[in-house]
Amino acid sequence: MTEIYPGCFAGEASSGLRVLAEPMPGFRSVALGLWVQAGGREDPPGKEGLAHFVEHMTFKGTTRRSALEIAQSIDALGGHLNAATTAEYTFFYTEVLSAHLPEAWDILVELVTSPRFAPEDLPRERVVVAEEIRAAEDDPEDTAFRLLGELLWRDGHPLGKPVIGRLDSVARIELEDLWRFFGRHYHPREMVFVACGGADPEKVFSLAERFPAREGAGDPRPRTPPQAGTGLALAERDINQVHLVLGFPTVPASAPERYALEVLNALLGGGVSSRLFQRVREELGLVYAVFSATAYFSDAGVLSVYAAAEEKKLPQVAAAIWEEIEALRRAPPAPGDVDRAVQRLCNAFLLNLDDPSGRMVRLGTLAALGRKPASPEEVVQRFRQVTPEAVQELAHRFLGSERAAWAAVGPSGERIRRALRPFVEVA
Repeated sequence: MTEIYPGCFAGEASSGLRVLAEPMPGFRSVALGLWVQAGGREDPPGKEGLAHFVEHMTFKGTTRRSALEIAQSIDALGGHLNAATTAEYTFFYTEVLSAHLPEAWDILVELVTSPRFAPEDLPRERVVVAEEIRAAEDDPEDTAFRLLGELLWRDGHPLGKPVIGRLDSVARIELEDLWRFFGRHYHPREMVFVACGGADPEKVFSLAERFPAREGAGDPRPRTPPQAGTGLALAERDINQVHLVLGFPTVPASAPERYALEVLNALLGGGVSSRLFQRVREELGLVYAVFSATAYFSDAGVLSVYAAAEEKKLPQVAAAIWEEIEALRRAPPAPGDVDRAVQRLCNAFLLNLDDPSGRMVRLGTLAALGRKPASPEEVVQRFRQVTPEAVQELAHRFLGSERAAWAAVGPSGERIRRALRPFVEVA
């Protein structure tokens, strides 16, 4: 293995599996993760949710162990085992005492190389996934962000489709779909193994060398960058609030502007001292929840703003949000405000690195998105180089009204349209 920055090592096993290890002296635990570079973007049309369904089904048992035996094995180690599917990757992870690293590794490898996919498990797990979908559809915040994704990443682009799928699409998934997806994407050359905490890099690499080889090079994952959309998407629900979200397309995960965008987001709505929180909640008392957030993909990005308010307050809420956006576009923020935002980002970043799981997720996510991990010192330096002028430039470039996509969930679509007509063109 080679040292890519002080204390972090990278290598490639003979199977093609990429390996990242970051030891943390003094830690008794080790966090392990296996990233598969395939997520919701790889779902076939009409079978959205397939990547997520495959993740679920891997836990139903392998050719060696039943689902109960897997659960008993990880419980006996005192650890936990879980997985998650995103638009661009699926990852399996666990955290155990360092002494149990080999056993935990064996469990992870089983899940991603030899799932059972038994026919009798398919209908049962379909019900479980359907309940997960219903829970998301019952959540107005989730629904608002789903509507935003569909509108922002237009023309049916995979980034705009729900990773967990829809009830009708999950109902169409059959056993052969699981095996086809697994065969195409669960290949060592399309995976990344990460270990952080109390683990020696050479021991980690020796474990990785035991990963079963597979013929072929893996699926190339051809992807088409999305085209951004604008406008207003609505859903009516019998609820007491309107859940409002607007989004602006930004830059991919590898773009250098990402550091200044994070500062912009922190200033706008990324914490309790942000402009949106202080103005919309603390000063005006219009909402309980208001925030902004960023998300990055391999070929796209988004900055979004969310608020939930009583319906009659919606015009005031939208106006206050837009005034804060326009203020950042018109003039650079005060240097002291930028300094505080940068300090908050750096401190939160460094605090996350005190946890083996935090380091593991950082390294694996970067690798899965095609980025070379930077050292913590370099990340902090990049944040500290952000200037007020850079923040304003990005706000002016990305946060214009002509680039905004809006979505809302509330009791009356017609009343929401009237309330938002000053801000967005509505039909």
